[in-house]
Amino acid sequence: MSSDIPKIAIAFGAVAPPQGDIIDLRVHLGCTREVSSFECLLQNWDKKYSPNGSYPINVGVDGHIDIGRSTNVPQIITCRVEAVKYESTPNENYLRVSGRCWGERLFRRVVTKTYENQKGEAIVKDLIDYYVGLSHVRDSNELVEDTDTTYTKLEYQDTPVFDILSFIAGSADKAGVIGFDFRLAPDGKFEFFHRNSKTSPLNLNDRIESSEYRKDIHMIRNKITVYGVADKPFPVDVDGRPWSDTLTEDLTVSEGTGWGGSNELIHAVYGKWSVMTGSTNLALDTAIKYAGAKSVKVIESAYMYYTRVDWIFYEGQTINLNEFPKISLALMVDDKHSKFCWINLIDIWNNSATKSFNLSKINQWEKVVINAGLKYADEWDWVDDLFRWDYVKQIGIAVDQEYASAGNWWIDQFHFGYGKWKSTQEDTTSQTTYGLRELVEVDEELYSDNACTLRAKALLNHLKNPAEYLTIKSTVIDYGNTPLLPGDKIHVTLPNENIDADFRILSVEYRVDAKSQTLEVTLELGRETPFLADYLYALRSKTSHLSRHKVAR
Repeated sequence: MSSDIPKIAIAFGAVAPPQGDIIDLRVHLGCTREVSSFECLLQNWDKKYSPNGSYPINVGVDGHIDIGRSTNVPQIITCRVEAVKYESTPNENYLRVSGRCWGERLFRRVVTKTYENQKGEAIVKDLIDYYVGLSHVRDSNELVEDTDTTYTKLEYQDTPVFDILSFIAGSADKAGVIGFDFRLAPDGKFEFFHRNSKTSPLNLNDRIESSEYRKDIHMIRNKITVYGVADKPFPVDVDGRPWSDTLTEDLTVSEGTGWGGSNELIHAVYGKWSVMTGSTNLALDTAIKYAGAKSVKVIESAYMYYTRVDWIFYEGQTINLNEFPKISLALMVDDKHSKFCWINLIDIWNNSATKSFNLSKINQWEKVVINAGLKYADEWDWVDDLFRWDYVKQIGIAVDQEYASAGNWWIDQFHFGYGKWKSTQEDTTSQTTYGLRELVEVDEELYSDNACTLRAKALLNHLKNPAEYLTIKSTVIDYGNTPLLPGDKIHVTLPNENIDADFRILSVEYRVDAKSQTLEVTLELGRETPFLADYLYALRSKTSHLSRHKVAR
């Protein structure tokens, strides 16, 4: 198949080099991950394009490049000259002009701003209008498409515009599929659109001169672990709720089985409450409680200086206080007690750690949260040298009595907190085929194990299989007045490779060689599994999709 020789029209500022001066011209069109660029090699006889020459080409000027065939010479790029290089030998003189499309403006500014409860498209328009200065309207049509994503809070300080746009494009969804593309169209308009929503009208049948098809496993990940925000309690009563009450709520009384014939309070799954001092007993109190239906009541029958009650995990169970670095409980003491208390931890090797604290109230509930774990070891009064924060089997709570007094005190909502919500999802078929390939993601906008599970499933589905790539080259493609653009979808048929599918154009390169009078078009194409929005797995809608606000702890 033959095609008409290429036609070129170029303008760099007020200078329009004739096609006869063009030795070599390359225009590379990219989107989302890169902006478009160009390089043009011109003959520079008699200082024509040199400084103080007849038609000097200066850096910083705007321009455009049009490439086509016959009478169809559509604009390919609206550009800015960013570099000129003069190359000379005794007999030859050339000028190499290069630069980028107007997308280079995306890299000029940084943003210090907070966006709250803003749709993705509103943030994009704000950036383009107030930080970039590009038009996103063509013939009264808005070119920034709507998203289905509302961002609860995005905080930025000295962040490049391009980085924010990349984040929005990579996280916003529409109709359940995550991913948007953005590009500078040939006419210099900014476009932001749902990935794979635009289709090139060009038919490539019988126009492909060479192709290279490859599958790439570099990006495969078949074991995905997703961590959410650090407000997960242990144990978990209700997924997504940052506190737990089961260790003081779901208990039964075991009469006389404790030390000195005292009662113990038994949890069916995790362990028990038991007294560690004489003249002390335990009961469940349904009248006085901080939350829920009951609390643990500590009953004193004599003055013991202090009384102590321990939570004891069943054999084989422990708490990792490095993973859950807060001990949280509600305490109330009556007027027979001082406000001085302490907590004692015992690991499975009977090493211990102790920390004292003071209450501020009498006969009123008070919430107590104590930092624990290796990170906070310096805050404790005493820690044995060999103490293991990750294997704690017993937690003792002690309250000082007033001199010669005995009374009651209560414990409620005892749990361990500030762990991270978490889920791990695997695909054994992919692991068998390609080997174990892991990915860990931390997303502090996920507030439950279920949310982490949905995210992990979405990532696994997207990453468990190889990505497919095609490189296509042709000197006989005639695109008329509709040039091939990155971000568009195009159908490709390669019978020998059993390919008959749509691919996304990752980049396009137009190269005009004056010597051979050819226009070679190189397409880099990709195909991957759509990245489904997390909520599709839960079959529910979701309006507040992401928040980049990290809550202070």
